[in-house]
This record gives sequence, structure tokens and C-alpha cells, in this order.
Amino acid sequence: MKRMFAGPWWLGVFALAACGESIGPTRVSVTVGPATVQKLVGGSFSFRAIVKDAAGNVLAGHTVAWTTSNSAVATVVSTHTGTDSTTALVKGVGPGTANVTAAADGQSGSAAITVVPPALAFTTNRDGNDQIYVVDAAGTDVLNLSHNAADDDWPSWSPDGSKIAFHSDRDGNFEVYVMNADGTGAVNVTNNPAWDDVDPLWSPDGSKIAFTTTRDGNDEVYVMNADGTGLVNLSNNPAKDYADGWSPDGSKILFETNRDGNWEVYAMHADGTLPVNLTNNPALDALANWSPDGSKIAFDTDRDGNFEVYLMNPDGTGLVDLTNSGTNEAFPAWSPDGSKIAFGTDRDGNDEVYVMNADGTGPVNLTHNPAFDGYTVAWRGTGVAHAASPLRVHRQARR
Repeated sequence: MKRMFAGPWWLGVFALAACGESIGPTRVSVTVGPATVQKLVGGSFSFRAIVKDAAGNVLAGHTVAWTTSNSAVATVVSTHTGTDSTTALVKGVGPGTANVTAAADGQSGSAAITVVPPALAFTTNRDGNDQIYVVDAAGTDVLNLSHNAADDDWPSWSPDGSKIAFHSDRDGNFEVYVMNADGTGAVNVTNNPAWDDVDPLWSPDGSKIAFTTTRDGNDEVYVMNADGTGLVNLSNNPAKDYADGWSPDGSKILFETNRDGNWEVYAMHADGTLPVNLTNNPALDALANWSPDGSKIAFDTDRDGNFEVYLMNPDGTGLVDLTNSGTNEAFPAWSPDGSKIAFGTDRDGNDEVYVMNADGTGPVNLTHNPAFDGYTVAWRGTGVAHAASPLRVHRQARR
């Protein structure tokens, strides 16, 4: 019988390799967590990747390459390799969903980040001074926009959502500023040595800003072009008048005044003519805000012994107490579609931002923070400006 030649041992190794058997390094696994995250545009989150060998042992300090599937939604800002894992700081760039992937030795794991635009801006002192924050519609994420050692208050979105007007004492006295929606590019548009240039309110077409000022010696409602030019005194009254809100068509402006001996909500034409008392009540009525369709006005009043958010028709009739909580509610602000009203409340023992349905049902706490949240509340503009106005019983030093 013919003898078979076995050949050298290494031929068998090559044969096994040709059949697909791996003789290289042990295959690793990569996991990324958490699996899903939602962040605001401009917000950041740290993802964590763990690399393990086939036996499930963590490979400490293993090199990991991080990427995102859509750089227009999210980008990797920085990475750090620790003793048991690697982290990547990922920043939300624009609305959408992107995969965040960590790869090592030909293997990878991924997580998903959903980036959403802010729904509301509000004032909070959670950093020790008043700052302007934004929050998403669900209250899952907040972001500080103003980042300044001064007090920044009273945000008002431009109708297209690209700008935010606010007032700040960063120059030594309160002035009206306009910044980009991401908090950059703040510009002083009033530049006046008067103590108060405050409470900015964008007109529905974005061309004007109404505000309150003491430059004439008492509080008056002024209007100016969005760049700060063309100032006009609208209220022109020896009493105190504070700007509240525009009608959706821009033809009228709501304001609060003590010209009748107590605080009432008035409406006047956008040129300052024909002021009309809408509330006519001995209580304190303030913080008026028109609904997007023009059919209702939300306002704040203490006519029941505490501050509640009420609704009325544009002529002052049809009063309805929306909050009816027995605590203090203030700063009502309509959502762009008119289905919701945001407001500040101390019903949880400290001031928080809540959102409720326009009929007062379904109140939800958005901020959940022990700090003072909800000093002012404003919805992001999507065609109509929606901004809050001041409640004078809070922080009277402002006045």
C-alpha cells in the first residue's frame, strides 16, 4: 500500500485558517450606554463604552474609536480612556436622531441620541444668580443660555425662534439685550443710563420690541425697532405702566397700570392710542398674554386671595379661573399652537415651571428643581412671539 506523506505540522495550521478558523487575537465585544438619550440642541452627554474579551473580562484601557452617524445632529467633542471604560462627550448640533458608535478590533457597539429644540425659556437662580435657561417640552433636559455673573431675566423669543430678547444688569443698570437662540452674540439694544429698560416683548412680525422703561422718570411702555432704533413712548402717563403682550395681529398691546389706583390690565392700540381697562377689579390684575388665535387673554390676579391664572375674552368678559389651586401661580404663556399654557407656581413648596392644557387640566412640572424656577416663562417662537411679563409682588427691588 502506498504510504501517505503527512507533511509538516504547520500545513495543518494553514489549512485550518483557510477553512475560516481564527487563530488571531480573541474576538472582543463592545457595549455603549445608555442605549438611548434625549438632549437639547447645544446640550452634551457623556456616553460610556466597555470592551470585553470572549470570556467576558473587561479589557482595561482598550483603544476605542468613536463616531456619530450624522454630524448635523451630533458630534463627538472629546474622549477619555479610564481604567475600565472609555467615554465620549457628544454634543447635540441640530434636531434629529443619530447613532453614537464605539469600535474596537473590528467590533462595535452603538447607542442613539435624539436631539430636540427647546420648547420654553425661563429664568432661574439655580446657579446663584438669575440666568436664562431653556427646557424641552417634556422637561427632560435644561440648558443655561446666558452664562453671566449678572442677573439675566425676562426672555422673549423672536417669532421665528432665532433670537431671544431679555434684560440684564451686566452693564451696571438694566438694559434690553438680544442674543442668538443658542445664547451667543448678546447685543445691548437700549443703551440708556435709566435704571430700568426691561420686560422686552417681540411684535408678531419680529420688527418691533415693546418694553418698559423709567427713562422719563416713571415706568412707561415704549416700542422700538428690533435693532434698538426708533423709540416711541406709547403709554405716556404719569402712572406706572408695564408692557405685557401683543395681540396676534400686532394691532394692540396689553399692559398693566396703576392709573386707576390699583393694578389693572389694559389694552391699547399699537400706536398707544385708545387705552381700555379690561379687568376693572379692585384686585391686582397683571401679566396679561393674548392667545395665538386672539380669542382669549390669560392673566394673573389675586382676586381670590392668592394669585391664580385666569382667562378672559378680549373685551374682559367671560372670566375663568384656570389654576384654582390655593397656591400662587403667575407668568402665563401660551404655546404657539394655543393648546398649552406654561406658568410659574409654588404649589410644590418652591417655584417651578408647569405646563397645563389651555382649559387648566393636566398640569405637569417641567423643572423639578429646588431653586427658584419660573420667574418668567416664554415659549420658543414659531411664528408668533409669546413672552411673559413681570408679577410685581415678586422681587420688588426690580422696581
